Amino acid sequence: MVHKIPTKELETICAQFDGSYGLYASVPETGETFSIHGDQMFYSASTIKVPILGLLLRDGESGKINLDEKRVIAAENRVGGSGILQSLSPDLELSLRDIAELMIVLSDNTATNEIIDAVGGTGRINAFCQEQGLWQTRIYNKMMRKRSTEDSQRDVTTSNHTSARDLGYIMERIMDGSFVSPQVSRDMYRIMAGQRLGKFSPSLPGADRFDPTKDPALPVEGRVIIAAKGGTLSNIGISHDTAIFVLPDGRKYSLTICTQTRNVRQAQPLMGECARVLYQAML
Repeated sequence: MVHKIPTKELETICAQFDGSYGLYASVPETGETFSIHGDQMFYSASTIKVPILGLLLRDGESGKINLDEKRVIAAENRVGGSGILQSLSPDLELSLRDIAELMIVLSDNTATNEIIDAVGGTGRINAFCQEQGLWQTRIYNKMMRKRSTEDSQRDVTTSNHTSARDLGYIMERIMDGSFVSPQVSRDMYRIMAGQRLGKFSPSLPGADRFDPTKDPALPVEGRVIIAAKGGTLSNIGISHDTAIFVLPDGRKYSLTICTQTRNVRQAQPLMGECARVLYQAML
């Protein structure tokens, strides 16, 4: 078997990182997977929006909800942090499909809170994660909710959390079309390919952003499609990204890195260098 994952190089890069990390890489072409601390749990930050999207799309596919239903964002769901909805008109109506796009493409926290309500709350999301074999991924609260004194005592096991392996497992199943269903997998890939906040992107020759209403075509020679979702909690040093990469010949691979360190800026060199060496090994 031809090996594609540069395990030694990735181990060397990660060994120099001053902080906690988890890495998971997968290459469907060879059947390879590679993990370093892949099962370590981290505060999930915005990566929790990936399984939320999966549940929403499943509900849409089954007819449980209508993705074209127009909604006015509930006042209690309007929060700060990333996104644009918090600044728009309070009587603006958007479809669940459009709200979901904003949840991923701009990592909109207000959109996320509205989607959490639409799918039936955090308990139902956790049941979905368990059904999908995401053993280290759970959600306990909406985005940017006010924290009480009791909340400040929470640790990672009682807060929204995930692992590099769980996120990487989702990417693997999206790549082979088995995350929920082939259509849900395609839709998740298409939406993530339109996001603008990826942490791997600066180190790679990314393709132009795609029309979010269409399935991405293959990139031109020398470019790579990056369908991703990251997450950041600067106040506690959290920085994550999980991504599917598509080469001009159609080959795919994935990389997920979760980190916690004293300064989130320290994570970018780790993510960039790992993404670069994996990309070069795939050429």
